[in-house]
Amino acid sequence: MSTPRNDPGPLADVWHALLDGLRDAENSFLDPARGVFDQRTVAEGYRSLTHVLRYGLEIYLEGDPAAPRFLPLAGPTARILGDNTDTHYTIALVDGRRDYVITGRRGDECYLSFTVHGGPDAAAHLRQHTVGDLNHEAMRIADDGTFRITLSRNRPAEGDWIELPDDAVIVISREYYFAKDTARRPEYTIAPAEPAEPAAGPLVFDAERVAAGLRATTAFLAETVLTQPQRPVAPNAMAEPFRFGRTMPGWGTPDNVYCRARYELAPDEALVIEGDAGECTYWGIQLWNSFMQSMDAPTGPVSRNTRTARLTPDNRFRVVVAHEDPGPGEPDWLPTTGLHTGVVFCRWLLPKHEPEAPTARVVKLAELRGGA
Repeated sequence: MSTPRNDPGPLADVWHALLDGLRDAENSFLDPARGVFDQRTVAEGYRSLTHVLRYGLEIYLEGDPAAPRFLPLAGPTARILGDNTDTHYTIALVDGRRDYVITGRRGDECYLSFTVHGGPDAAAHLRQHTVGDLNHEAMRIADDGTFRITLSRNRPAEGDWIELPDDAVIVISREYYFAKDTARRPEYTIAPAEPAEPAAGPLVFDAERVAAGLRATTAFLAETVLTQPQRPVAPNAMAEPFRFGRTMPGWGTPDNVYCRARYELAPDEALVIEGDAGECTYWGIQLWNSFMQSMDAPTGPVSRNTRTARLTPDNRFRVVVAHEDPGPGEPDWLPTTGLHTGVVFCRWLLPKHEPEAPTARVVKLAELRGGA
């Protein structure tokens, strides 16, 4: 005779749908049509699913547009959706039918922005597009570094403003640094412009709220695995740079120009990438695994930027991607951490001129080390 169970109600179906989605998500990297991967990359794939699940639950189950707060989006132990090693990201849920105020004080970041995403497919997460944005160059920042931004449908009488359409659902902040580990971070908060009526009390996680959060997390997981790993493309060639457009789906920023390549290297090979860092607020190049996650390397950094790369007087760069140190003649080495294949990703933030695609060529490590 079976032991009686508490009645889960409709929540059981919602919970099981999330578990089914998590189980099926492995097909995104086990299906050979998405790429043929070794065991190390498959392991990275399973780890990436745990990161997506963590953020989905944190954002959509714990977040509340009636009482929003900025939550970390990508960090040292959980990377997601093409994070940058030189950037701190945060995310907050909003409701386009409400008004909000962001207040804060700048830190040592070279760039700060707030980007609002939404649109007709707002509930579809990664099919959202940019519906409003504001960066530090356009903000009114007081002498003491403080700022105030209103997010609303109607322009306020004074101060900075991001127009908030009815279908707005999230706001993402970006803080770019040249030396993130030692920099002083900005401080900022978001709050409704007017208190809720009646006054908001403790957040109640009833069946309706938990079900909505689990459904949103399931959808977020399903859409994220559609974008990663990236579809196979010809290796070791930098694509044409592209500016992230406001109508493009995803959580990018219109202030950035992006460029990428898939590297594929044998143990004795290196990929030499050369190009123009240009005149911009920030330039950076880094490595991701196949799941758009930045990597850690005990042997050295897996990214370079305007200040950490050894640029020529005319802002040219030369970066070497390799499994092993190519030697003192190549100071800007990006170690693959043992991944046979991965992604090289380049950013130009607020460039004064549209950048050209860097060049890329495969050489033998012995050649870079001066061997025969």
